[in-house]
Amino acid sequence: MIQTFFGDVAAAYRDGWTLARALPWLVLAMAGIELAQHAVEWRLGFFVGDAALHRQAATAPLRMAFGWPKMLTLYAVGFIAIRWCVLRDPHRALRPPPQALQRYVWVVLFQLVPAVAIIQAGSFAASASGVMAIRLTAGLAQQLSEPLLCLWFVHAALGSHDFGPLASAKATRWLYVWALLLVLIARVPASQLHARLNIWSAGQAPAMQAALLLLDAAVVGLLAVIVPAAQVRAARRIAARRGIALTPDGAMPSP
Repeated sequence: MIQTFFGDVAAAYRDGWTLARALPWLVLAMAGIELAQHAVEWRLGFFVGDAALHRQAATAPLRMAFGWPKMLTLYAVGFIAIRWCVLRDPHRALRPPPQALQRYVWVVLFQLVPAVAIIQAGSFAASASGVMAIRLTAGLAQQLSEPLLCLWFVHAALGSHDFGPLASAKATRWLYVWALLLVLIARVPASQLHARLNIWSAGQAPAMQAALLLLDAAVVGLLAVIVPAAQVRAARRIAARRGIALTPDGAMPSP
């Protein structure tokens, strides 16, 4: 079982890398908006190394405004990434039927709930500790709920009506732990590197800052395709164990 699990982990990273090579503009789109946000942060003094200026820049309206296009780009990249990881065909992945778009809107709305809480935390709490508590709670709730919904995410991206959130959670059952660990191992290392690169950039010389922030943008771009790849791998494992068709033609997934 352990060997099978880490095989799924390796396959998720391999799928993400293969997708990045097949559709590099997906990674570039996500990296580009991350880099644009870094440019705004740099102008606001976010990376100068002064704690007071950093706090002021962190809540600047222009920086916070970037949160919305960044999240919407992430959802769009995730949608196409899920389709590619299942269909393995760039043309089909990039030409979703209307029902796929309609179904995936509900996935986006679900994901926007914690995003709103995180981005607008300052509107809901006056103290720094209150803002941090809201962001941690929203982020944790999202991390813990997503593994139950991998089947929903995948079926919605493919335009299938077979699995909504409740049916997805019911089918997942004890495989929740498998899916949770798989998605976390796919997400956490790159997420931590993303956070560290932002910290390491503070107070550096301009050339070093530019190099670290370029690297950070690349990490964010790759993360945007690795996480959906892990979600598809989790959904594939659950579908195989439950005898559920994952593809539009009704083919059974390989375990």
